[in-house]
Amino acid sequence: MTIDEIYLSIAKNITDVIKEDWQSAVLRLEVLDGMVSNTGVYYQEKGLERQLDVEEFDFQLTFDIMELHHITTEGNGDKWNRAVYTLSSDGKFNMEFIWDQDLQDEVERLAKE
Repeated sequence: MTIDEIYLSIAKNITDVIKEDWQSAVLRLEVLDGMVSNTGVYYQEKGLERQLDVEEFDFQLTFDIMELHHITTEGNGDKWNRAVYTLSSDGKFNMEFIWDQDLQDEVERLAKE
């Protein structure tokens, strides 16, 4: 799967679970030791915020996100353990990759317990 196909998969999952008019959506991702977690919101007119029902996402999306992590971090790629995918209702999107050292430190600390 290519990066563009993964971005399209994320967008499709978001648009499939929103059942009303919306203007933008934000999906927050965490990828840690082969595990993916996500939360999200979408915004309607006048900034009204609603939760994205991420439980309704296609299970394949988890594997797509793990593949995105693998592709973008292999070799000397930039490390990231958090990402924010922002999608507007007209199809434009932005993906921000974030390295959260505090999160990584917490994972490593808990693994030692």
